[in-house]
This record gives sequence, structure tokens and C-alpha cells, in this order.
Amino acid sequence: MRIKQGIALIFVLGATFSGWSQVELGGEEEPKKEDKKEKSKDKRVQDGSTEVYLVSNWSYTTRKLEESAPPFGDPLGEREFESSLSRWSFGIGFRNQVHKNIAIQGGVSFMRNGESYLFEDVDTLFKYETTYSYIGMPIKALFTYGDEITFLAGGGLTPQLFLSYRQDQEWRDTVDATGDEQIKRRNGYASFALSAALSIGVQFQFSDNFTLLFMPEYRIQLTDSYVKTDSYNHFGRAFGFDLGLTFKL
Repeated sequence: MRIKQGIALIFVLGATFSGWSQVELGGEEEPKKEDKKEKSKDKRVQDGSTEVYLVSNWSYTTRKLEESAPPFGDPLGEREFESSLSRWSFGIGFRNQVHKNIAIQGGVSFMRNGESYLFEDVDTLFKYETTYSYIGMPIKALFTYGDEITFLAGGGLTPQLFLSYRQDQEWRDTVDATGDEQIKRRNGYASFALSAALSIGVQFQFSDNFTLLFMPEYRIQLTDSYVKTDSYNHFGRAFGFDLGLTFKL
């Protein structure tokens, strides 16, 4: 009789211990599932694959100017003394995170560069500002690092379609007569140009979807702004920065 009671007691204790073990094991598994979900959610936010950007660009622009090859070339003359000109440009586009640290960026921009000239004497003055306008399609590959504060560096090419040439002139002569004129042209300029750009900057995430972007850029024009029969070869240069917003899709 006692043996039967002992066996029954062992059976009850074993079943109770087994039940407690199942409860404890189940309790340990639930946090693991929650952790996995949280990690997956964090990854989606961190690796958000696509962003749309809207930027304005201020640049200190100038040019490289050379005499064309014979029989078209002429001496540079006063154009040798042209200097830099500050201009604003604007752009919109998207950036796709193709890898944890690599993004591809493309878009459309309204680009401007130019040069200026000033001659001033005791009783005379002549100056002008020349602006070349383009529709650009910049394409860049960027190395990215960081989450809320992201560092970016890279470069790419910008095909450009010529829009317009404008020169704003002002003068004063020996009898203090003053005047001004605006010259606009579309002929005599290459319809297509190609530039290369290098960029390095940072963006700061200030909400779930929006970031503030600041990215200095150096841009160099690889092809001539003028037609082959022009007296000069003209290559634009620009050093400035992009300032704008990005939105995560």
C-alpha cells in the first residue's frame, strides 16, 4: 500500500514540475519574439530604401577659358580678366539605398554658372555679369554612414541641356552718362554639356521621415560650352553647397 502511495506521489510531483517548466519556458520565448520584431522594425527605419530630396545650391562659379585652335582662335583680350560670380541653382530627385553604406542618387536640376568683369577708372566704368543656364540630370554614387546623423561622400556625372545665355551690362562714361543693357542669346552655344561633381556632407534626421541636408560640392565642366567655330573654348567651374530637405518614403 505504501509503495503504491509513494509511486502516486512521485507521479504527481513529476507532473507538477513538468507544468512549471513549460510555463517558465513559454515565458522566456515571448521576449525573444518581441526582440526579433523590434530588431526587424529598427532595420526597416534605418535602412529605408528610398528618399526624395529637394535642395537649393549656392555656388561660387568661374570658368576656364582658352583660345580655340586655328583657324577660329582669337586672343582672349579683356576676357582674360574675368572673375567669379555667385549663383543659386535648384534641384529635386531621389536617393535609393542599394546597400547598407551605398546609395544611388538621381534627379533634375536648374543649374546656373557664369563669370563677371569690371573695369573702373577715375571717370569711366564698364562691368558685366554673364550667366549660363542649364537643365541638369545629376547622377551620383554615395557612401553613407550613420543613422540619425548620416555622413555622405561620393561623386558622379551631370548631363546638361543648354537653356540660355544672359549678360547684364552697366557703364558710365567721361561725362557721367550711365546706361545698362541686358543681352540674351541662344545661338552659338553647345546644346549639350557634361560635368563631373564631387560631394561630401551630412544630413540630420529631425523627425521620423524628414532630414536636413548640407552637402558641399565641387563641379567641373568636362565639355565646351561654345560651338566648335567659336573663338574660345569655355569650361564652367563651381564650388558651393546643397542645402535642403529629404523625405523617406
